[in-house]
Amino acid sequence: MNNIQQITFSLHLILTVLLFCCYIVSVVMEQDELEEKAQGHALKYSNLLTLTSLVLYVLYKAMTGKIEFSPHVVLVIVNVLNLTYFLFRFLYMKGIELSFRMKNKKAADIICYISTGISVITTITSALKIKIFEIPGSLLRADTAVLIVNFIIISIMIGVYPKQKNVSRKEYKERKEMAEKYSKIFTIVYGIFIIGMVGYIIYRACTR
Repeated sequence: MNNIQQITFSLHLILTVLLFCCYIVSVVMEQDELEEKAQGHALKYSNLLTLTSLVLYVLYKAMTGKIEFSPHVVLVIVNVLNLTYFLFRFLYMKGIELSFRMKNKKAADIICYISTGISVITTITSALKIKIFEIPGSLLRADTAVLIVNFIIISIMIGVYPKQKNVSRKEYKERKEMAEKYSKIFTIVYGIFIIGMVGYIIYRACTR
């Protein structure tokens, strides 16, 4: 590093540490009931937003064939987590509660069906190693990238599904059976993907 880079990194590190210290104080200090609710709300959405963005960033870098994490990137991730936490907490304390829950159950069902269908198709194409999905210079195939994104979408959809109204015992049993059915499908698809990825890594290691 030259002098300018050292000064820039030092300033960035100091800023990150100051924000992180404020974050620690905010999380561990004694709070009343409203502040605890605001903290829980802020932690939930700041973690979700930051970690999802991080996974998508890694996916993008893998698609370009350049996975590299400089100290500045790590500091930016920490800053984003801290700032989003303070933002969501501030808004909640001001009476603005952000919610990503969907209200239309049919629309949510359609998105889940489409996403699940795409995941099944991309799992098959990944297993068959169809060449049209290969990207020169990329660490991932296009269908594998789509499969990963679909897993993220399905996971988010499960969390933002419309709230259920009071239902009868029969309707509750039917919904529970349906949820278990889709949970098994998701687990099988995810398991096949993981096994395929492990097999691919072993294959590449053995053929080098």
